[in-house]
Amino acid sequence: MESNGRFIVLLLFLNTQVNSQLYDVHWLNETKLTLPEHNVQSLKQNIDIYCYNGTAKNLLTLWQTVKFQIKIKNDEFSQYLGENPEEVYKEYENDYGLTSNLFRKKSYKTVSLDIFRSTCMALNTKQNYNIELHIQRVDLWRVLMMVIGVSLIFASRSLSGNPVFFYLCGIVVGVSASFMVLVYYVTRFIPGRTLTYGLLIGGWTVGVYLVQQLWENIQSIVATYSAYLFWYILIAAFISFLICYRVGPPKNQRSKNLVMWTLQGVGALVTVFSSQYQEASTAVAILSLGAKYFPKSLFYYIQGYWRRRFPPRPRLLTDAQYYEQGARETKRALDELRRYCASPDCKQWSIMLKLHDSKRFASFVEGDSHLSDDEVLNYESYAFSMEHPKPVANSTRNMEISDDDSDYDDDD
Repeated sequence: MESNGRFIVLLLFLNTQVNSQLYDVHWLNETKLTLPEHNVQSLKQNIDIYCYNGTAKNLLTLWQTVKFQIKIKNDEFSQYLGENPEEVYKEYENDYGLTSNLFRKKSYKTVSLDIFRSTCMALNTKQNYNIELHIQRVDLWRVLMMVIGVSLIFASRSLSGNPVFFYLCGIVVGVSASFMVLVYYVTRFIPGRTLTYGLLIGGWTVGVYLVQQLWENIQSIVATYSAYLFWYILIAAFISFLICYRVGPPKNQRSKNLVMWTLQGVGALVTVFSSQYQEASTAVAILSLGAKYFPKSLFYYIQGYWRRRFPPRPRLLTDAQYYEQGARETKRALDELRRYCASPDCKQWSIMLKLHDSKRFASFVEGDSHLSDDEVLNYESYAFSMEHPKPVANSTRNMEISDDDSDYDDDD
């Protein structure tokens, strides 16, 4: 048993030594973001594998994005990805020497990474290149996605009955559906039997190649016939608007509920996929839905209990605020009194018989002031006298001081 254990350890050691001679692993992290330029003209035979070790899950990585940025002159290179260097080297060996393969998958100069998992990458090219690790602490696009998702959840009820939102969604769906119909009629001209035989003979590589060629052709068509594409989208949007205008926004409450639930589902999905830390983003979506459907009665009960348990400190009014509040409340009370006196519930004749000046009461009900000119003049005189009192007390005080001084002189 001991000899078998030594033999296994020896095999693992030899395997490690062989692998270390076949490839070099370069670890990129937060302290080492860039490596020197890789020179393919050197005599180095083994390949270079660049790895990112990943990071731990925490709330600081909620909107974080990590990418491999490849700086190379052209697109004539192949890239191999895996969770460890062994997987990358195995993929490189299986694909080595097939540089002219038509069915090679497309390579990208920017590779998005899973920030919580280890990711390794190697390149096969005849050009010099450089690889950088880009760590974006706060990706504004992810923040915008989460904000849009949460906003859709909370604004779903109002948007479900909004005519402008209905027309915009109808136009987007109409344009997208018109493209799908166009693709359907184009695919009818492709011989189905020939395509099926090609997929059976070539396997999934033929399918990937056809999809890649179709996507590149679509990009070239969009770049070449951009003016025609613009007019096509404009006409499809106009027709979609006419159809939506003819149908009209939903008026049935059940239809509005279906739209509202659909918007909430879309908002929840956008919120969940706005971050790679999907446990946290899922919690945000669940909390948003819970706050949306939280019972208002329970909320008011908790709010009332909180105010009773921790009452707010009273805020004292300034003189200007006190005067403004008094004038506002007085005007509101007088308006309510006028409306009551003019309503059928008020017995105007009985009230006028009890009043000393019934004519003044009728004028007040018709909108005149409740104060006479003499009352206003008396109030202003009183207020002026309170603000500017006569200097009687000061004179008396001066007289007292003078008397004291005279007494002091007599004593001397």
